[in-house]
Amino acid sequence: MRALGALALGALASTTPRASFVSRGACDETTRDWFYLWHGMGDTGEGLDELALALARRPSACARSVRIDGGGGDRYSSYVGDVAAQVSAVCEAVVGETRRASGTTRTHALGFSQGGQFARALVETCDGVKFTTLVTFGAQHLGVDALPGCGGDWATISRACRAMNAMASALSASDFARRRIVQAQYFRDTSTNAKYQRYLETNAFLPWVNNEGTANERDGASRREALTSLERFVMFMFEFDDMVFPKESSWFGSRVVGGSNRSEIIPYDRNDVVYESLGLAALDADGRLEARLVPAARHMQLSLDWFVREVVEKYYSDSGSDAL
Repeated sequence: MRALGALALGALASTTPRASFVSRGACDETTRDWFYLWHGMGDTGEGLDELALALARRPSACARSVRIDGGGGDRYSSYVGDVAAQVSAVCEAVVGETRRASGTTRTHALGFSQGGQFARALVETCDGVKFTTLVTFGAQHLGVDALPGCGGDWATISRACRAMNAMASALSASDFARRRIVQAQYFRDTSTNAKYQRYLETNAFLPWVNNEGTANERDGASRREALTSLERFVMFMFEFDDMVFPKESSWFGSRVVGGSNRSEIIPYDRNDVVYESLGLAALDADGRLEARLVPAARHMQLSLDWFVREVVEKYYSDSGSDAL
């Protein structure tokens, strides 16, 4: 209870976020590839150091891991803060750095767990920076509808989990949480049409970056244009993900809104909510969108060797088969 109380007090006291980077390699006008990595919940920019170094060791490359301080440090800011304000702070820092870039510079974003949807928000909304690629790992692109360990069919999860999921859903729509608790800003309850409508009306972050509902009507074209300008968008899902429910959210998969079968998942290419409006269809049409599985792996269970082989060498090596 003391921990929950501290979190609540911290949420009330959170300040305007400031963004900085953990730097690996020198980024200047001669550097061809600039990489920006955004970590997940409970991690820090330093926690991605091995992966950043693997990218920075490429010829003519540098890597930057996002670090945010909203009043309680980087790790704390992965739990507490206004996500849209955090994205804006990172954008400002990226723009400040990339002013030194040349006209041939390629800028890449990589997002890990919740950092995946945050990195995508950066790609979609950061004026002044044109990103070349986006790679996400275990992201919650279409949000989550259950707490970690409490996912699955409604009939099979425990009574305690059902109560906690219902509480999380209600909290995510509250004035207190929806701009203060990071995870509330991508909680997406589709169990009934009424709860999904509540999500659309009260969530200030996820519908905005997904062009859901009226967000698409307001300014969806600019976000769609930014995303479809990517040369490649790769989405990794972990086969045995036990943190993200539904795990297919990593591929823009979603449960049926108000559907009685909570095990049924709509794949991204049949999801009318985002496939056209967000620009996934355009990326998919010419092979620039990839949905890849990390086999036999739990959430964020990836090794440095796997990352080098399946990401660095495949997408960012000039000799790689799918290199840009």
